[in-house]
Amino acid sequence: MSRIEERWPFLRGQRPHAWAMFAVVLMDKGKTAEAVDIALEALRRPDCCARGDQVAREVLNRNLPNWHWALVRDERRNSAYETALAKVMKPGMTVLDIGTGTGILSLLAVRAGAERVITCEENPAVARMAQENIRINGAADKISVIARNSRDLQIGDDLDGPVDVVVSEIVDNALLGEGVLATHRDVVKRLLRPGGQVIPAVGSIKVALAYDPGLERRLMKSHSGFDLSAFNQIQSPNYKIPVNSPGLKLMSEAATMFRFSFGEPDTWPGLTAKCTVTAASGVANIILRWSKLDLIDNDQPEFSYEVEPGETNKSSWGLVCVMLKKIIALNEGDRIDIHGSRTDTSVRVWVD
Repeated sequence: MSRIEERWPFLRGQRPHAWAMFAVVLMDKGKTAEAVDIALEALRRPDCCARGDQVAREVLNRNLPNWHWALVRDERRNSAYETALAKVMKPGMTVLDIGTGTGILSLLAVRAGAERVITCEENPAVARMAQENIRINGAADKISVIARNSRDLQIGDDLDGPVDVVVSEIVDNALLGEGVLATHRDVVKRLLRPGGQVIPAVGSIKVALAYDPGLERRLMKSHSGFDLSAFNQIQSPNYKIPVNSPGLKLMSEAATMFRFSFGEPDTWPGLTAKCTVTAASGVANIILRWSKLDLIDNDQPEFSYEVEPGETNKSSWGLVCVMLKKIIALNEGDRIDIHGSRTDTSVRVWVD
């Protein structure tokens, strides 16, 4: 009798599809860890039919962002992290990886020479799959996966002592949306040894004026003979596009709006900022916003990862476009002020 059948005897003798459907019930009730256990067991049973397989995968995939699949294919990103980890790693070092995901950063840390890696992941399905990836790659003796948020980790229980290196990629297209500031404010103080290394060391939010020919297609005009343009007033002012979006044209130089040294929370910038950019001749209909990660704070390209616009560029992350209140006609050399404000998890930028 399995552990699951001992806890829920009514599942004994039931087919995997019934197990998967019970996992749906548990997930709906907020019992995520139990739902993941049952769905995984159903999925792995040799008699799992196609319908049961689909239901179980739907449970395991719930609340799971699709960017995990794009992220691991981003070789430029992977290379930057591996280069940085190899640069800082010394024999005997312990690493804390925040936000395990697939486990790739933990595996890179071991390959760079880490003696021990503790990695935390609050999504139980992701934590279980990361453990499997780590086992498959022969690193289970060096990497421990803890299915909790980093704020719940404690020295003495989860960690033998402060770690030498903290590595993470808990950022989004806008840099701050995954709670990177609050996490580092806590972890650097509690779990990192004095003088320890934070990777990435610096995160910056960059802005520029731009023209996006695709903006017009996002707006309502006249449709089926009716003017529906009033609806545009309730459209989000922000949207995302790929870094190599066709026809996208920068209409000014880029400038850094906010810059965060993640290992030094006391130095973080204030809640408002302004930068002045020099314009090219033409028109701008958006402010373009993107992020740059300096894995090590030395301005060397091999340790940087920038979500930079360009026709031939590639990135697993995208650009954030902020609609201007009105199209701006620009002359070569015009100086335009771009204003910004932030919280710990969001950024707004605008031109008055």
